[in-house]
Amino acid sequence: MRPPSIAVSHIPGLDGVRALAVMAVVWHHSHPGVAWLPASNGFLGVDLFFVLSGLLITTLLLHEQATHGQISLTNFYARRALRIFPLYYALLGLLALYFVWAPASPQRGAFLAALPFHAAYLSNWIQPDSLMAITWSLSTEEQFYLVWPPLLVLVGIRALPGLLAFLLLNQAVNFGWLDGWLSSNGIPYESLDILQATFTPIVLGVLLAFALQNDRAHAWLRRVLTPRSLWLLVLAALVLVNWPGSLRGAPRLGLHLVFTLLLGGLVMNPGHVLVRGLQWRPLAYVGTVSYGIYLLHKPALDLAHRLLHKLGVHSPIGLFALGLLLSVAVAAISYRYFESPLLRLKNAFRAPRLKAVGAVFAESQT
Repeated sequence: MRPPSIAVSHIPGLDGVRALAVMAVVWHHSHPGVAWLPASNGFLGVDLFFVLSGLLITTLLLHEQATHGQISLTNFYARRALRIFPLYYALLGLLALYFVWAPASPQRGAFLAALPFHAAYLSNWIQPDSLMAITWSLSTEEQFYLVWPPLLVLVGIRALPGLLAFLLLNQAVNFGWLDGWLSSNGIPYESLDILQATFTPIVLGVLLAFALQNDRAHAWLRRVLTPRSLWLLVLAALVLVNWPGSLRGAPRLGLHLVFTLLLGGLVMNPGHVLVRGLQWRPLAYVGTVSYGIYLLHKPALDLAHRLLHKLGVHSPIGLFALGLLLSVAVAAISYRYFESPLLRLKNAFRAPRLKAVGAVFAESQT
């Protein structure tokens, strides 16, 4: 393995990637059932977040191991808790209080029934129908954080065969080879978002992190991920994101592979015009507060819908624009006055030579 070649303090353009991913999710929830609108598969922004998370978390862990000869799981989990838990549990608590005092709310029963699963980060294994239903993806990432770092500490690169086997298992679900078994156990493929997304994009992000630090794999990626090939990958991503009909099987796997190669290309070509575009300050800021946007955009969209309804406006594009604006505003306030003071505590849980790792890299915000 080569020494970590990525500038851990900052990977240019990745905040812009986060922004595009979270905007795609807001877009998806702004226009249900409107078939004529482009990018109707905006939920795939979550898949992009997954690839990014696998890449960033693994790169940081490998960097710590290469720099200090070991990985501190205590420090890792302390940093993750400070980043993920405060806003998540604050929102969960506020919603719980609201529904306790609003017995007439039509969402009360669904929320309270799912509350134990949300609190334990297990909502990816049920089908919740409430304002917190989107947290199935956060549960998926928390389970990744729970399993992968200890495995990396215990076996290191020897974990790769196991990751590849797990990847094959996920693809067995994706291609329908396990449909009979899943249905016989009461969890048909269509019933859970995690079965449709699978853990594949996270695993691919992990594999990309290893490839970027392996001499032979790095040289191959350098030949393949040229500045020109990035445009082809963008075109392929646009085609697959707008894929008509079911994405199951080859289209979903193809999209995950394209996302992975595209992120690898951005990392290896920091001077590319695409990277410069992703560093546009308003876009990068949206990426910085993307965790808050993701958690808060459903209530923001509900408020936007009510406001537009009172004005007599019925436009999915208008709902997206106003909902995104409200989401960014609330997330910015949360980030400035609630999250940032807690995030500054993360430096206490970094090894001395890693204290310069910046919030731009930030171990992925979702």
